[in-house]
Amino acid sequence: MLIAICDDEKRICSIFTEKVKGFCPDAEVVSYTSGSALLNSGSFPDILLLDIRMPDMSGMDVAKVLRDKGWRKILIFITGEEDQVFNAFDLKAFHFLVKPVADEKLRTVIMNAMEELRRIVKTSVSSDKYISIQSGPSHISINLSQLLYAEVFNRKIILHMDKENIEYYGQLSALEELVDKDFYHIHRSYLVNMKYVQKYDRSSVTLLNSDNIPIARREYDGFLKTYMEYSRRRMDS
Repeated sequence: MLIAICDDEKRICSIFTEKVKGFCPDAEVVSYTSGSALLNSGSFPDILLLDIRMPDMSGMDVAKVLRDKGWRKILIFITGEEDQVFNAFDLKAFHFLVKPVADEKLRTVIMNAMEELRRIVKTSVSSDKYISIQSGPSHISINLSQLLYAEVFNRKIILHMDKENIEYYGQLSALEELVDKDFYHIHRSYLVNMKYVQKYDRSSVTLLNSDNIPIARREYDGFLKTYMEYSRRRMDS
């Protein structure tokens, strides 16, 4: 389990880090003194304690970037101003800690966050959908939640997975019938998982792994509708 603390005051970072390590001795606890440092680290923590008021980038902005990248784990805001609580409902914060934070309050929130994280992980695992394909002599079970996109090349389907590529002979239309509504056939040669979309315009989609994929002109409206529906489902979950 990775727990991250982001606060522009080094003293606050040190205090929270020491206390959280005491509550969660088996967790890895890291700290950042700016929002940009957190984002540039590429870290996607399981639990994030995030200060709202920071000079380079506000906690609200940092959280929005993470949520836009598909991060759906536990967000706990830290603030010195109680009225800030009402500005962050759209970011699906798990809790708000108002400075100064009492040890027992911090412990209770962290313990509840860990319990919620276990529920999220359990739900995610149980809801994963798998398909079976034959690649050469091997039958392979594919977890669709780890499929970024599928590509047709030389009569083969290339499955671009989270950590590897898998090739097999088949048709993209047949694969499209097997996947769920989080995927969209944006081009005759590409089927994309909305989960991994980082940005898009009318001509292309860029995924979280930086691959850039063309959108057929006639498919743009359909892609946009599918992506908006996907985003609403994720925010409601």
